[in-house]
Amino acid sequence: MRAAVLTAGCRLNQAESDGLRAWLRQEGWTVGDGPAGADVCYVNTCAVTGRAERSSIQLIRQACRTRPKPKVVVLGCLAESAPERVWGILGVNEVWSREEKQRAVDESCPWPERSRALLKVQDGCSRRCHFCLAALVRGEPKSLPVGQVLERFVQLVDAGYQEIVLTGLNLGCYQVPDGTDLAGLLKRLLALPGRFRIRLGSLEPDAFKESLWPVLADGRICPHFHIPLQSGDDKLLSAMGRHLPAASGAAVVERLVRLRPDACIGADVIVGFPGENEASFLRTEQFLDSLPLAYLHVFSYSPRPGTTGYCLGEGVRPAVKRERVARLREFSARRRRQFGQRFVGTCREAVLETGQRALTDNYLRLRVSAAGLLPKSLFRAFIADAKSAGLLTERRRDAVIDSSGTGHLLVRCAAECEGVLGWLH
Repeated sequence: MRAAVLTAGCRLNQAESDGLRAWLRQEGWTVGDGPAGADVCYVNTCAVTGRAERSSIQLIRQACRTRPKPKVVVLGCLAESAPERVWGILGVNEVWSREEKQRAVDESCPWPERSRALLKVQDGCSRRCHFCLAALVRGEPKSLPVGQVLERFVQLVDAGYQEIVLTGLNLGCYQVPDGTDLAGLLKRLLALPGRFRIRLGSLEPDAFKESLWPVLADGRICPHFHIPLQSGDDKLLSAMGRHLPAASGAAVVERLVRLRPDACIGADVIVGFPGENEASFLRTEQFLDSLPLAYLHVFSYSPRPGTTGYCLGEGVRPAVKRERVARLREFSARRRRQFGQRFVGTCREAVLETGQRALTDNYLRLRVSAAGLLPKSLFRAFIADAKSAGLLTERRRDAVIDSSGTGHLLVRCAAECEGVLGWLH
């Protein structure tokens, strides 16, 4: 019997789909890439925004239109928040509740589809931000016991995964009955043998407790942090149900840069929440511009049924919202370029993803040129820009080009970059 798993949405959804694949294999199924030829197709859905909901519905319809048609099972946030809408799609055979999903996806060590393993260690959230549907459909916070995290982590390392990404809906509130929090969990993981690095999923500003800061200084924790700031306007943050002022988020970002000067720091920002006017948006722009951020994830606010903000409506006219989103995305693209250029002419640890693409510890996406690299493995690459990369085809193993792209060579230790050239992508 053959199964397929289609996924919409965030890293947490992707991690759960990896868990579902592992469960299916344990049950004796062969798991393929797509619905064609599958006996059963599972669609793991998202509903965090209207756009994510539409993408999920498209995936469901894709599965239902496949011929010969597989049995179609829908799970995830859309299945939990609007099961009647899912049942209304012709061809859907089953809609799983949250409990049914968890019984399958949390049962075993995930089976990653990619070169970096996602390990779900936490789910649920009690914050109830006024825009957030995910906290409503995923329930109260719950954390995977430390022993199970360690066991799965070791299994992934033994399977050859050298970057493991810890994920959760609210990763910073990881807490188990014996008192172990995220800092304690990381200490236990860092004490394990083997070559690996750990990347952390999103962390709310108040997740950075004093006990966590010394752990974040460890070189095996990737210098890449993503923080949901959402806005730079305190009045708007209060309307969103956020309980910390913008200055608290700014303080975390600035302290991270002092601790890890090479860190890539990204932020979530919501545009168009009801009550956002030009003045409050300008405050957000100025706030973001004042911080050493490398990129933004910009979300256009869409009312989600069941949330506190839903009764407030759209709030901001769509055309205005689109213009503001475009402004922040342009800002993000500029910051990404600036951050990447800082590291041209340096060596960074990277993991090979697919084809000739790799990802550095501080979240730079590279194209690499080297034979013999193994997927999932860590290596050190010399970073060039695209222009100077073309001049390196005849380079010596122990020589690399300088960051100006003039063709002058700088002698470096061959072991430092392992003979691998990468250029910003």
